[in-house]
Amino acid sequence: MSYEKIVAILEALKESLDIPYTYYQFSDPEEIAGQNRYIAYFESDKIRFLADDKVYRYEPQFAVELYTKTKDLEAEQALIALFDSSDVVWSGGETVYLDDEKMYQTVFYC
Repeated sequence: MSYEKIVAILEALKESLDIPYTYYQFSDPEEIAGQNRYIAYFESDKIRFLADDKVYRYEPQFAVELYTKTKDLEAEQALIALFDSSDVVWSGGETVYLDDEKMYQTVFYC
């Protein structure tokens, strides 16, 4: 998936559910102060097509981390629906509670 495609998906989610997002981490904590949910995404790998000791093509794979104050099925389902409608193959969706942050983290890989 391209950077342009993942940004378009996250921008659509921001517009529909007002969920801010950033690459890797917000540079200023004030950007998300008072937010009940936000997204951080980053390149987690490169999928490569190679043969004869040559890489012919590659594309980034992303981790999309949804952080929420409570378990937020609406945000998760909206993100999954955007992946599906954009023909994005995804995996993950596991949720853990981060004691230090007092938030839930749900991670998708695409």
